[in-house]
Amino acid sequence: MAGPIHRERVAAELKRIREGVGVSGEEVAAALGWSQPKVSRIENARIAVSTRDLATLLHYYGVPEEVRAELLTMTAGDEGIGGAWLVRAGGVTRRQGEVAAIETRVRSIQQYYPLMVPGQLQSPEYALAYTRSGGWPNPEAIVARRMSRQELLRSHDAPTYTALLDARAFLAWPGSRDMVLSQLAYLRTRAELPNVTVRIIPLGVDRTASAMVPFTLYDFRTESSPRVVYVESQTADLYLSAPADVEAYSGVFDALAADALTHDESIEHLASLARYVEDLEDPRSTDGRP
Repeated sequence: MAGPIHRERVAAELKRIREGVGVSGEEVAAALGWSQPKVSRIENARIAVSTRDLATLLHYYGVPEEVRAELLTMTAGDEGIGGAWLVRAGGVTRRQGEVAAIETRVRSIQQYYPLMVPGQLQSPEYALAYTRSGGWPNPEAIVARRMSRQELLRSHDAPTYTALLDARAFLAWPGSRDMVLSQLAYLRTRAELPNVTVRIIPLGVDRTASAMVPFTLYDFRTESSPRVVYVESQTADLYLSAPADVEAYSGVFDALAADALTHDESIEHLASLARYVEDLEDPRSTDGRP
């Protein structure tokens, strides 16, 4: 698809999102230190929005990760950015409630997480403990957004969702032992959704694949939107859309999946993990318990 058509689509999406969250162009401009005409020209596709400005707008509106990935990929392609770019975390965000529902055209989500439970599967207690331990500001607001985003997998046109989890994710947890046991029960409930597949790579398996970082693969319904790899870090997010990069991560995901239990086996394995967690001893305590 040609650049100007991408520009028009991104512009229309930005206007729709702004109207959906109930803020005026003047309010956006004041919050971001822009002029109101700049906001208007972007939304009318009279000027091309830069990747940096688009990331700022999407963060301010509080849109979900999959929406950011699709719009940023189109804009980066039009800017001639070579299929890989970083977006700094943080910046000005709206103080009031999170976006209740932003239309997403993601068709499938594949995630690999070795050391934590991904947001779509986190219980409220786990999410709060994790954001607090990570030092992120306003952890309660982050948790509220995360719980709202979980509704994506319950929507009438929900994407297929596959999570590959390393069993180690349940052996190093923020908060109390009871909290992680509650998280295991919550994961079992989320895994009952018909479009959700959870697969666990158990301890002790002779592994044939490994990945250096957790990552997410997004596949969109719109043919003109390329597949995107999303890698989240403490202070910046990495997006990859070059075919070679996407193919590499897709291959790693498939290889990791070959080491994992099936969905049904993984659900049964959660009970074993719960017993293992209950028996773990904290060497810092005198009685072996937290």
